[in-house]
Amino acid sequence: MGATEIEMPCNVFNFSGQTGIDTFAIEPEKMSVDFERYDDLAVHGLRLALEAIRRHADEFPFWQRRRRFGRPCADERTLLVAFLLQRLMDLTFRETEGMLEMVQEYYGIDAIPDHSTLCRKLSSKRWCVLLERFFKRLLDSLPKRKAVVATDATGYSGRKRSWRETSYAMKAKENWVKVHAAVEVDEFIVISYELTKSNVHESQMFGEVWQELPDNVRPIRSLADSAYFGNDCLAAARRRGATPLHKIKSNARDFREPETLYQKLASFARHWPKRFAALTAKRNHVETVFSMIDNALGYRLKCRNRNSRRNEVRCKLALFNLLQLAMRREFWC
Repeated sequence: MGATEIEMPCNVFNFSGQTGIDTFAIEPEKMSVDFERYDDLAVHGLRLALEAIRRHADEFPFWQRRRRFGRPCADERTLLVAFLLQRLMDLTFRETEGMLEMVQEYYGIDAIPDHSTLCRKLSSKRWCVLLERFFKRLLDSLPKRKAVVATDATGYSGRKRSWRETSYAMKAKENWVKVHAAVEVDEFIVISYELTKSNVHESQMFGEVWQELPDNVRPIRSLADSAYFGNDCLAAARRRGATPLHKIKSNARDFREPETLYQKLASFARHWPKRFAALTAKRNHVETVFSMIDNALGYRLKCRNRNSRRNEVRCKLALFNLLQLAMRREFWC
């Protein structure tokens, strides 16, 4: 006696939301992986990165002041290319000078600055402003959209131990550049950030990070860990029109008649734990972005000057967004 074959239509699984007390949505179409596109992306990743650096460097306005007399200034377009290539290849300043000689014709560089010029320019305050402008210009080129935003913090230093490998007590004592970043969930791009010392708590910078969100992003939901459960953080997300769904403490009380934002959040998490877990499941995407940056661009800093170290981090964040957008437009559009 042979087995009976039954064909189930695909639309059986096309539902969303919480279907029961302990079940969640099933979306098999989002679980499939296009290995052909993945192979193309792995093969052409470096080419796409070099082309993206050249195109965005050509389109970026520098407004550089030219001297009438004396030695001419180093071209700021060349410096931007050098800083991005340095982060992409994880090079020293001397190695970056040699790399510029190799790609001089490709990028149309007239004069190559030496390593001392690169070191001096990276530590200048002007490049703090230029790199922030370059970061915002990349985000302004994207269309208007709704987004789920996840917020968290990480750090960079010249030490061999990464931020995750360092104990919490030592982080505040050592010289780290702490990055408070907001990440667009599912798109895996950094849309806002603030740089501070390592002893600044995450909740203190949440409002500033959300205040700097680009105008073409309309946040609909805010995801964060229990470090951001305070009313100030929840109110900052509400001011931007987002629903704050931050993780609460394990010993949080259940309020019968909630009044504040925190009390409403705690009551929702206690009364509907499955729904709360489903809505906040993608909070770890911000940790994924930090891991992607560390793996692709390194987690150690090479400079010692305060401005240089922060500009290194700005280059990492801008270059990471540039690579994400370049690869996505090439293969995923």
